[in-house]
Amino acid sequence: MDNQVLATIKERRSIRQYTEQEVPEEVLETIINAGKYAPSAEGRQPWKFVVVTDTGLIQDLSRRVKEQMATVLKHRRKWKKRFSELEDNRTVLFLRAVAGSTQDVVFHHAPALVFILTTGELFNDESCACAAQNMMLAAWSLGVGSCWIGFAKFLESDPAVMQKLKVPEGYHISAALTFGYPERVPQPPLRHPTATVINWIKG
Repeated sequence: MDNQVLATIKERRSIRQYTEQEVPEEVLETIINAGKYAPSAEGRQPWKFVVVTDTGLIQDLSRRVKEQMATVLKHRRKWKKRFSELEDNRTVLFLRAVAGSTQDVVFHHAPALVFILTTGELFNDESCACAAQNMMLAAWSLGVGSCWIGFAKFLESDPAVMQKLKVPEGYHISAALTFGYPERVPQPPLRHPTATVINWIKG
C-alpha cells in the first residue's frame, strides 16, 4: 500500500548541503502553516515561530552556537548535570570538533532557519516535535530540503541571541529547522531490522 503521504515519508532526507537559491517567503509560510496543523496536547497549539532568512545572521548564530559549545566543554563538570551526554568521551570529541570548526557545520549554510518556541508546560515539546515533522514533510513535498538542528539548543545560554531573536520571556527553543533547496540528496540509511513490532496483543 502506498500513497503520496507515505511516499513523502519514505523519501524525505535530512539535507546538510543546500544551493544558494532562496526559499520564497510564500513557500516558508506554507511550510509553517503545515506545522500549525499538527496535533497538540489538549489542542493548545503551544508554538511560536521565528523565521530567519538573513544569511549573515544565520552565520553569526552558527558562530554563537560554537562559542557556547566551547564554554560548556571548558566547564564540563559543571554542565554534566544538565547534559548527561558529556559523560560520553566520543560525544565530547565530536562536540570539540564542531566547536573548533571554521566551517558552518551547525546550520550548513542554509538560506532559511526556523525556530519553534514553546513554554515548559507538560507535553508542549512533544507537540512542537509533531509540528516540526509536519513542516519537514511539507517542505519535502514542495521540493525543499530540511534538517533538525539539535545544536541550536546551545543558543539558549546566550541571552543576547535570545533577545535578538525576540524569544518571549518563559519560552525556549523546542526545535530549530533549516530549509533550502538540496544540492545533494543522500542515500537513505538502512532501516533497522530489529525495529519491529515486539508484541501484538489482539482481543
